[in-house]
Amino acid sequence: MSASKAIAIIGGGAAGFFAAISAAQLARQKGLSVDIRIFESSGQVLKKVRISGGGRCNVTHNCFDVKTFCQNYPRGSRELLSPMLRFQASDTVDWFKDAGVQLVAEADGRMFPDTNSSETIIDCFLNLIEKFHIKLMLKSPVKAIEVVSPGRLKLKMGDKESFTADAVLVATGSTPAGYRLAESLGHTITERAPSLFSFIINDLLISELTGLSFVDASLTLTFPALPGKKVFKQQGPVLITHWGLSGPAILKLSAWAAREMKLADYNGILTVNWMGVEKLNDVEKRLNVMKSENAKSYLKNVYPNILPKRFWLSLLDTCSIDHDKQWSRISKKEIATIAQALVASQLKITGQNRFKDEFVECGGVALPEIDFKTLASKVCPGLYFAGEILDVDGITGGFNFQNAWTTGWTAAQDMVLFNAKTTAT
Repeated sequence: MSASKAIAIIGGGAAGFFAAISAAQLARQKGLSVDIRIFESSGQVLKKVRISGGGRCNVTHNCFDVKTFCQNYPRGSRELLSPMLRFQASDTVDWFKDAGVQLVAEADGRMFPDTNSSETIIDCFLNLIEKFHIKLMLKSPVKAIEVVSPGRLKLKMGDKESFTADAVLVATGSTPAGYRLAESLGHTITERAPSLFSFIINDLLISELTGLSFVDASLTLTFPALPGKKVFKQQGPVLITHWGLSGPAILKLSAWAAREMKLADYNGILTVNWMGVEKLNDVEKRLNVMKSENAKSYLKNVYPNILPKRFWLSLLDTCSIDHDKQWSRISKKEIATIAQALVASQLKITGQNRFKDEFVECGGVALPEIDFKTLASKVCPGLYFAGEILDVDGITGGFNFQNAWTTGWTAAQDMVLFNAKTTAT
């Protein structure tokens, strides 16, 4: 017979809830007695889940090949391979289906609950912690963790409040309090920087074009002020906003270049090919064909059909070419100028714009200090980490939540089974 195991989860977010519920499910399956408590410093839980995907909750991505899936993490891709082989996106879909939530994939691979509401995920989690008698301790900030003995840790909430656990999972996201707890127990925190943000760009080409989008632009990001001359490339949808550029391709670019962006104080050069993958020669040929086939038409009325008209007119303005000119009167030099602007507009980035509470940070607990087969600390026995507190971050599209589910689930397995083996009586 085994004594009741105490498991403390610090952080009432996605990773914390998933770990708590997964631990309770496993304990029930194995006939083990557990006391699982979630300690949340605020009065609200699952805040990022609520606002994710515009309130729809982008739960995961429907790529079920683990190696391919892991390529979507600028930091942590290699380390996540092992836990993902045990619990990947397809397992997430099955887990939620068993819990009564159907996930549906959209054309771009993102997966949402079929209700299109994040409240469906929140209700699912809240119902499950009630079903498994998991204690939710709101307004209970953990101020310190003390090692009682190897594998036994005491959480201190105040002068007189404490809880001693056989396993402690820190799943506090990118909050400073979580990093402080990790450091106090001997862990290293790598350099942190915002990830998944849009670019502030003040350029005449796009300044009056808020709301226009491009389905498949090609982007090249460079930092002239930094040594090494690193180059980052991305391709995909781009959106012009009132402050600059956003959209999936921009967010992905910001993730891969997160640390360089911070080092450069968010100043860089973004070269945009608005024609997608078409090269300069191809675009010049296309423009010359348009000229020969539309000699009497005006420039303002005939343009590449993948471009919004307002953008075309703005581009002509920046090239100092009259809209009311007929195509027959366009010179070779002017065609070359337009083609160059279409495939290589150089825009100066002067800052970054974060999405209020729905942001991701790169940096966190150093990955060499974690055993990714279990998510256990190599530094402090009984301590585990899951989610964004680790130096792991994904691009947009459901990858960051999958990191939370995978690492939370993996930690839960070891917290229950390891403690069952070591403290059974």
